[in-house]
Amino acid sequence: MFRPMRRFKQQLSKEECEEILNNCKSGVLAVIGDSGYPYAVPLSYVYFNDKIYFHCAKEGHKVDAIANNNSGSL
Repeated sequence: MFRPMRRFKQQLSKEECEEILNNCKSGVLAVIGDSGYPYAVPLSYVYFNDKIYFHCAKEGHKVDAIANNNSGSL
């Protein structure tokens, strides 16, 4: 699914990633927006049971982008 990191010695373990997700409260969600352009928006989140939860409106750019392509990065 993902390419291997070129500088693999700097790669974080799953435990290190979870520690960051558990200790932080905000991040930047990056998705593919309108016309295939990147769309990034800061948001607050909760990491619980291996899932990331965040509050958002029922409609808007972010929801449309996620509905069109649910791949993203936080």
